[in-house]
Amino acid sequence: MKRLFAIGVFLCAGLSSPRLLAEVCHVTEQLAVAGTANDVMESCFEHRGMPAGSLDWSCNTEKSPVTGVHKEKRANCPSGHFGKCSAALTQETLANEDAGGQFVQGTWPDPLPDDAQIVTYYYQAQDREQTRIDCENGGGKWSQ
Repeated sequence: MKRLFAIGVFLCAGLSSPRLLAEVCHVTEQLAVAGTANDVMESCFEHRGMPAGSLDWSCNTEKSPVTGVHKEKRANCPSGHFGKCSAALTQETLANEDAGGQFVQGTWPDPLPDDAQIVTYYYQAQDREQTRIDCENGGGKWSQ
């Protein structure tokens, strides 16, 4: 009996560990112009080469000034994406996943690891080709 209790305590402690919590952010956006064929955008992004918790700020719907946007931390991104954008992770993309490596005037605090990346998977978009163009123009690498 004591052994079962010890195993239960170990499992509960492991499940509450920050390393095991969700480290991707699933995003859905209801577009202002509803009624079109693609009035919902859906994507999912992750930070690679970063410690647990790096998504906390950018995956927070409460801090989003945009209505109709829902962000949810998950264990992993779903399958079925039509494209993937990989870009260097910057201080800007930590706060805004759409920044895609573009520099915005201002100073960035502590440097990030050189190999840190933001990887975004796209599932629904109004214009798939424009999504690819935006990725590449922001310094990212597009793949399918």
